[in-house]
Amino acid sequence: DVTDGAANVWTLNVSGQSWTALTDISGSGASQTAGTGFLVYVFADTDWDGDSDLPVSLSVSGSENSSSASLGSIANGEYGLAGNPYASTIDFDNITLSNVAVTTSVWDDANSDWKTWNKTSQSGDLSNGLIAPYQGFWVQAISSTTGTITIETGDKSGTGTFYKIADDDNRGSISLKATTDNFISKSYLSFYSEGTTELDDGDSKKLLPFQASSRVVIMSVVDGQPLKINSFPYENIVTVTVPIDVMNITLSESNYVTEAGEVTLTWNMDQLPDHIGLILTDNITGAETYLDQESEYTFTTEPK
Repeated sequence: DVTDGAANVWTLNVSGQSWTALTDISGSGASQTAGTGFLVYVFADTDWDGDSDLPVSLSVSGSENSSSASLGSIANGEYGLAGNPYASTIDFDNITLSNVAVTTSVWDDANSDWKTWNKTSQSGDLSNGLIAPYQGFWVQAISSTTGTITIETGDKSGTGTFYKIADDDNRGSISLKATTDNFISKSYLSFYSEGTTELDDGDSKKLLPFQASSRVVIMSVVDGQPLKINSFPYENIVTVTVPIDVMNITLSESNYVTEAGEVTLTWNMDQLPDHIGLILTDNITGAETYLDQESEYTFTTEPK
């Protein structure tokens, strides 16, 4: 309701990896291409009457898109912001990817963090790779040839039971959750036949948040690359050491600063194959925890 306010709806300019503010598309007759995502910032006082109206909901009306949708021309290493163009949940595993990484991430505003899914390792906290109606999701091109994704009507889940890929006996994962008084962060280790101890398709990067704010962060690291999902071979005859970093971070002006703070680490081993054993080693104290014998470990992070 403010005619001279700042823009609060943007689309991603893929070629420049920058944001473009939208004008009044309902008044100008313009429209957004199906399959293109957009970013919305919601002002607390939406009707400009002096009080807060949060939380608010975004809704749609009119006819649902009835055809396929594509997002393309994503240069190598750059990101595209796609959007589910349907009123039904879609499955990222079924979306056609061309020169695009097998990982997608969705911004979870409630937790001010990302939910991620890896199609190859079948792991992450974006439940089974399901993308809600009209939800925006991120993809990244991985080839010198520009990347493209295509979303078909057949990718919709429908209203009945949604059947995923058949269970693979040679597959498994474990989730690690770092918790403080106010914040939660998750990281995943996955195991499957084609997994490696090096960087591969089963890995998913740890992304910076949209909003810079204090938080707890947990990640694994391979060749200097911070990962949210780290994949390994299903069968392995040697011991593998996996560096895990946990940080309490706060803001100092425009910089993140690490600080001391108590963190509780918990884990979910329901999907871990029986033949894999995990030991958590605290590199500061030297304490070892056998994950199949304990349910949590509490420690204090150190500034660095």
